[in-house]
Amino acid sequence: MGLEDLTALGAKAGSLLKEMTAGKAENAANERAEAFKKICALIPNKVDNATVVSVLDLMRKQQKAVKKDFSSHTARNEEAFKKHAPVITKNKGFVEDQNSYTDMAYGDATMQYSGCEIFATYNAIYSITGKTVMSLAKMISEYEKDGMVLSGKFGTAPKAIKDFLDKHGFKTEMTTNEADFDNFGKKFQSLILTMYNDKDDISKEVHTVNISKEGGKYLAHNVYCNGKVVGPEASVKDLIGKMNGGKAKGISLIGVSKAV
Repeated sequence: MGLEDLTALGAKAGSLLKEMTAGKAENAANERAEAFKKICALIPNKVDNATVVSVLDLMRKQQKAVKKDFSSHTARNEEAFKKHAPVITKNKGFVEDQNSYTDMAYGDATMQYSGCEIFATYNAIYSITGKTVMSLAKMISEYEKDGMVLSGKFGTAPKAIKDFLDKHGFKTEMTTNEADFDNFGKKFQSLILTMYNDKDDISKEVHTVNISKEGGKYLAHNVYCNGKVVGPEASVKDLIGKMNGGKAKGISLIGVSKAV
C-alpha cells in the first residue's frame, strides 16, 4: 500500500468511527471496542514500511522549513546530562534508561518522551567506536535543526538518522524489507531498528533502538527504557521476536559501520 491509499484508509477509519458513534450493533460496547481495534491495526498491517518512512521524512522536511529556534536547549541539556553520565558508565557506555530523561529537552517535547532515535544514534556510535562523536546535548541540537517530526512530539524521522551518521563519517545502508533484516544485519557492525511496539495496535506507538553485536549475537538497547537489555539472540528476527512479548514489528533497519 502506497501514499495514494492513505486517503482510503482515512475514509475507512472515519466510517468505523461513525459506526462507533451510531452504535448500530445490538451490543454497542462490543462494536466500539472492535472498531477501535481495527482502526489501530490499519497502519501496521495495511501501510507498507517504505510509505511510513517516506511520510515521516516528508514531515521532517516540513518541520525543517519552519525553522524554529531551539538553541537555548543546548546549555541546559549539557548541564542536565551530568547526572545521567554515571548511569551510562554503569550500563557499559549505553543509554538504557530513557524514562529518566525528563530533564532534557528535544524540540517541544522531552528526551524521555521522544528521544529514542537520538539515543539509538548515540548507542550505535558507541557500540562501534567505544566513544561518541559529540555530546548528547549537541547531538540533540543537530536533530532539532534537521530530523524532528512535529517539533519532536513524533520523535525523529528514520532517514534523518541515516543522514546524520553519513554526515559524521559512517558507512550506512537502510532497508524497509523486514523479511531481509537477518541477511542485511550481518553486513554491519551495528544496527538501528525502528519498529511498531505492537504490530496490531498503532496506539502503542513506534520505538527506535540500537542493536549491537557481541560474540556474533545481537543485543537490543533501551527497548523498555528502564535499563533492561534484550538478548543476546542469534539473529535479528529472533531478537525482534523477544521484544514486547513477540508483538514488535520492524519498520526500518539502518546498518552502520566504520567508513573504510
